[in-house]
Amino acid sequence: MRILSDDLIDRITRRALDPKRRYMTAADDERAVSLPTEDIAQKFGDSSSEAGDVFRQMQARMASMGFAMPTMSFVEHPGGMSASSQPPGAKPLAPPPSDGDWAALEALAGAPIPADLRQVYAIADGGFGPGFTGLHTVQSIGANCEDLRRRGPDYCGTILYPLCFLPIADETLNFHYDLDTGRIISSNQDWENDGLDPEDVFDIAHQSLAAMMEHWLRSA
Repeated sequence: MRILSDDLIDRITRRALDPKRRYMTAADDERAVSLPTEDIAQKFGDSSSEAGDVFRQMQARMASMGFAMPTMSFVEHPGGMSASSQPPGAKPLAPPPSDGDWAALEALAGAPIPADLRQVYAIADGGFGPGFTGLHTVQSIGANCEDLRRRGPDYCGTILYPLCFLPIADETLNFHYDLDTGRIISSNQDWENDGLDPEDVFDIAHQSLAAMMEHWLRSA
């Protein structure tokens, strides 16, 4: 049975409770402020005429469909600036998954959910840890798994998605829990543009969930 140590769970929990370090983009979400659409358009325009034009075109498309853009969250960061319809502030942690959530995922997986995965999700139902916005919720794992089984990791049906995989997080690469080995497997949905062969789409990212979470704890 794969089990995470109490010390590791404690360190994961303490970081998960930090809204600025909860997930990869949490610090940007914390810095975001609510601004009227026109103010955001002006900021994009001041940054570059191209960025301003793109934002104005988006406004025009929404107006043509009878929608007005709402007040949005805006943030400036080292890579530029971005706007979102999400409210400012890091996404809050959700309560742990219900027994029904786990039962539904086990029915889909056709296997018990390992103890180490259940331990991590006892902290919260995703929203922290590796991934742009942290680990997926248990319901999202199930929905994404069904989608990947239909369309494959490149979303084109070229490559089969292993039945023992559960998709748990998305970054530049996507990460999957291998129920057979406990390893964390990465997949590259842009494999063709990156010059990979189909057999190279999947790779071992971490030898265990514990190793993945330790890597996240060492990240900035």
